[in-house]
Amino acid sequence: MPTRILVVDSDQVTINWLESKLTAEGYSVEGATRGDIALQKIAQDSPDLIVLELNLPDGNGLDLIHRLREDPKFSHLGIIIFSLRAEPNDIVAGLNAGADHYVHKRPGADAELLPVVRACLTHPPKVTYAASRGKIISFCSAKGGTGTTSVCVNTAYALVKLEPQARIVVIDMVFPIGSVGSSLGYETARTIARMSREVSSQVDRVTIERYVSQKLKWGFHVIIGANDPQEATGLNVDQISTIYEMLSATYDYILVDLGRTLSRISIPIIENSMAVVVIVTPDISTVKASRVMLDYLEAHNVERNRIVLINNRTVGRVWTTTEDIERELRLPLSLTIPYVVEYMTMAINASVPFMEKFPDHAAGMVFTDLARLLQARERART
Repeated sequence: MPTRILVVDSDQVTINWLESKLTAEGYSVEGATRGDIALQKIAQDSPDLIVLELNLPDGNGLDLIHRLREDPKFSHLGIIIFSLRAEPNDIVAGLNAGADHYVHKRPGADAELLPVVRACLTHPPKVTYAASRGKIISFCSAKGGTGTTSVCVNTAYALVKLEPQARIVVIDMVFPIGSVGSSLGYETARTIARMSREVSSQVDRVTIERYVSQKLKWGFHVIIGANDPQEATGLNVDQISTIYEMLSATYDYILVDLGRTLSRISIPIIENSMAVVVIVTPDISTVKASRVMLDYLEAHNVERNRIVLINNRTVGRVWTTTEDIERELRLPLSLTIPYVVEYMTMAINASVPFMEKFPDHAAGMVFTDLARLLQARERART
């Protein structure tokens, strides 16, 4: 019997669209345009997964999630929020209510939704790296466009300068498609998505070495998540835990670009990081969104002393002062990257790290200081 999915959305057009997409993947799909209708369908014949819009004509979708999670008969159901709402507080509220994942409804979002559906249906185990916790450094932000990839890549470059013998790998975990590869001019068919799908048994060290790049000319290794949205749909989340365990056993520093991501995949990685580099920009909307994200991480046992707060001045004029940012986030800023947007764009267009193209720029000193800070944390751990 095919896996059954219930789509709950007030828009019948959306239900029809998702039905065509999910049916093509081999799933059996039903729809419900109201929360009360959804509850009736669930009570009559419980589905395996629910795809839910928060905006419903008879109430908030969060209420439906709460009712299901409070009922032992349905507490196991996979729930994906697929909503027009995209603010961080909506995402956090949905995850706190008990949703397994949150996908922003927008054109082309099926490329993100399909691998999430697959991940929820396989019920991946919690990712743990107890034997080698501390080698992972996560880079993330509450909003897109804050420069997580650039900060991640240039921090890796700075670490190479400080520790030439260290084995360092940069991992692109932004799905359905990230920007680490394009920013470095690195192309390969060997991605995490492909490795997770093609390796049927346990991932071992030989497999890791085969899929991770050779050392690039800047001294670090790279592995990208997926080359395109279609490939991303093949991600086998069951393998992520083993992949990271083997990476931790193989490399001295694992720098993970998570972009703007809070999910079942990213949260365990963040939880098991020795440091979480959170990048903010000096505009009030990003600062407030970062406050919501930090509160959420703290609720998931990510202590604030593991947070490294970086202010990336992506605009020429500072809108929000350092004092305002620190007061709102209740954390001190570790470093501030000066305004370098034009120079950063030139480096990205040249497919080289910023520090390679502009070795004497003041921003390079900030990346070096960040690398030293992370280096000190790793040494304190060992």
